[in-house]
Order: sequence, then C-alpha cells, then structure tokens
Amino acid sequence: MNQAQQPSQVLGVLIPGGVVRTDFLPTDNSGTKFSLVLSGISGADIASVSELVFFLLPGVNLPTDHGAMLYWQIISTTDQTSMDSTPFSDRGPTMTEFELVGAITNDRPSGSFRTGWATNETLSTAINSVYSSITINLGVSIEHISSIKNIGAIKDNTTHVAKKIAVNLFNFMSSFDDGSGGGGNIVVPKNVFDRWLSRFEAKARVDPNFFMKDQS
Repeated sequence: MNQAQQPSQVLGVLIPGGVVRTDFLPTDNSGTKFSLVLSGISGADIASVSELVFFLLPGVNLPTDHGAMLYWQIISTTDQTSMDSTPFSDRGPTMTEFELVGAITNDRPSGSFRTGWATNETLSTAINSVYSSITINLGVSIEHISSIKNIGAIKDNTTHVAKKIAVNLFNFMSSFDDGSGGGGNIVVPKNVFDRWLSRFEAKARVDPNFFMKDQS
C-alpha cells in the first residue's frame, strides 16, 4: 500500500447483508492508522451483528511483510437532558478501549471475523443505558507481520493456534489445583477435560478466536 493513497481506496468492511464501506479516515500522520464509524446501525441492532467482513480492495497491496489489523470500540454519547449518572451517562462522548477483531495480509486479503458483540457485557450495558446513544467505531492499524502473528490474529498460523489452545487447557486445569499434589503436580477432577471441552466449545460458538485473545 502506498501510504499516500486515500484510505477509501485501500480497505473495505462489510456487515453481511449490508453495504460495503470504504470510507476509512486517517487518524494520524503516519499513514498506518485509520478509523471508520459504523453509521446506520445503533442500539440493540449492534448486538445482532455477529460477523464483519474485512478486506483489501482489488489491486491494492499492503507494504511488504505487513498486515492490517481491525479493532472495534464503543462510542457513547450522553443524553444531555438527563442528570442521572451511570458508567455510560456521566459525560459524553466516551469511548472504550479498542478490542481486536482480526487481521488481513497480502497473502490473505480478506476474512470474515466474529464480533462477539452479542455476549459482550460492556456493550450490553451501553446498549441498555437509557441516558445515552452508542455507535461502533472501527480502527485499523498497519503492522509488521511478526506483530500480527504474535497476537494470533492470522488464523492459519497452525502451530501458534495449537499453543494457544494448550495454554487455555492448562490454565483451566490449574484453576482446580489446591497444591496437594506437590512436586509440581496438578490435582484435578477426573472429568476436567470434559468440563474444559464443554466450556471451550460454548465460548467458541460465540467467538471462534476467543482463545487467541484471552487466556482466562
């Protein structure tokens, strides 16, 4: 990607069933940070969006050995007629921290990524606030491929994925250990694997990449 190009000629995003958006705007002078407000969808409708399609436009290439990482955040605008105070109504607008959605590269120029918005507690709180209105802001960061691989944003990194699943299982088993095994041994219930697998599958149905972002 030539950093002098307009962002609307570089990246696209689509809510399945909706229109293609390409109007990403630069957020700094580096040519590597962009944002786009998902206008036209708000309130409870946001939670119904289970996936985002993120892609490079035809004929566009990112810099060699780089990829584009997609993030999202909540923007909450306070109803100024209300004097009540809640986490999403005491001042406005307020913005949450960015959360990772996924990444694309020249070798994988498009992807469909789960949002996890239906079960996001912070988003649910914001949606249910009667004192403010919310929108979703998307952020894009052009990063070196090594940084993208390190956080597991590229789905076909098989070895890294396997390690992340193993760490998730280890952390789950460790949560049962009371230290009685001694000598570095972990004492767990006999059905610990079945319990872990049920929990893992339930979370994966909501967000197939949850274990790449979180090791709880």
